[in-house]
Amino acid sequence: MLKELYLIPLILYIFSYLVFALKDKKYYKFFIYLIYAGFICQTIIFFTFLGIRGFAPPVHIDRFVFFNAWILMLIVVIFSFFYKVEYIPLYITPLVVLNLIIAFFVPHVHIKPVMPNTDKIILFTHILLILIGDSLFALAFIVSLIYIFQERKIKSKKNLKILVMPSRSGYNLELLDNINYICLKVGFPFITIGIVMGIYLSSSLFNTFLIVKPIEIMSLITWLIYAILLHERMAKGLRGKRAAVFGIIGFMLILASLGLSFYFFPAFHGFE
Repeated sequence: MLKELYLIPLILYIFSYLVFALKDKKYYKFFIYLIYAGFICQTIIFFTFLGIRGFAPPVHIDRFVFFNAWILMLIVVIFSFFYKVEYIPLYITPLVVLNLIIAFFVPHVHIKPVMPNTDKIILFTHILLILIGDSLFALAFIVSLIYIFQERKIKSKKNLKILVMPSRSGYNLELLDNINYICLKVGFPFITIGIVMGIYLSSSLFNTFLIVKPIEIMSLITWLIYAILLHERMAKGLRGKRAAVFGIIGFMLILASLGLSFYFFPAFHGFE
């Protein structure tokens, strides 16, 4: 019964794009309202039907995916509200929809941490930090794509096709770059602490630091790319297209590491 509830926000998000497809300025507010309504439904489902007990081991994998979708949408709503960029949900909501579809159709299997109870708290803290950091980097990834496309549109002086709000011809490149930077600056500490916790849990599980695991290699490479990017932005003022390209590469590595972690090497992540 719980998985059927995922359809409520999913339908609202999909229907919002049907409204947006009308390309009429007077309907755009309905698009935004439906997006926010979908997020409110996600929030109610999470706190009412999942709650704390919903993540007590063993955990059904669809709940993790749903939780990831909720965190991602929460970050989108926060940035949309504080930076007055209502076009951000237009581009990143499809990622939320994809997560909800996966949560609905994924087999109803559970994952169980194979570690002491004291480490399970650290494990779920590690997962929470990684999900928050990854969601911020996902937003940076989308913003980077918008930046590159918009810059190309401006330089080419051609009527390139891009999803825009009614009566809008483009987006502010400086604002997009600033959002990218904020996502990086806020997300990097979450990822750093999450990775450190993950290495500790891995060494605790295997009783050694000497095992070289694919997930750790991918995570450290990803961390290094974001560390270099953050350093270049803070120390040398790296901005614009080059910063956007680094953000895209970093997020692609995050996707690769997640795939390695949960689909190919679940045992290396402390699950059975």
